[in-house]
Amino acid sequence: DLLREKLVEYCYDIIHCMHTTYKGLSAGLPEPIYQEALLIALQEMGYSEAVREYHHFPTFMGKRLSSHIQLDLMVPKKGRNIVIECKSISQLGDKERLQLYGYLRATEFPVGILVNFGSIPKAEIERYYYDKESKTITTF
Repeated sequence: DLLREKLVEYCYDIIHCMHTTYKGLSAGLPEPIYQEALLIALQEMGYSEAVREYHHFPTFMGKRLSSHIQLDLMVPKKGRNIVIECKSISQLGDKERLQLYGYLRATEFPVGILVNFGSIPKAEIERYYYDKESKTITTF
């Protein structure tokens, strides 16, 4: 569908920033270092409204909860917001994917990117699309 195609294009710049961050810092640093560096790379690329440690308050039965989830990074774009979950571990697993899936369902943002800066020789990057109509998550 057209929205999905536009989101794929939108992700290219963001993924480029992830590669730039990895090349600049390599593997082995704590996750907050990569979050901060990625935010700088995104801002340099023109995503000045990107937010680190974005708080989202889910709803339940039509009511906003006082508890929140904290997204590592959120890149806003008129209804096409992207969740970025950063890791610095040896390898991504189901636990990390499940966390991102939960964030996509709770926020209803259409795209989530899971990036692992702890892998060698390059960052692991996985992109997911959330279809809020069918409530399904697929890779793209």
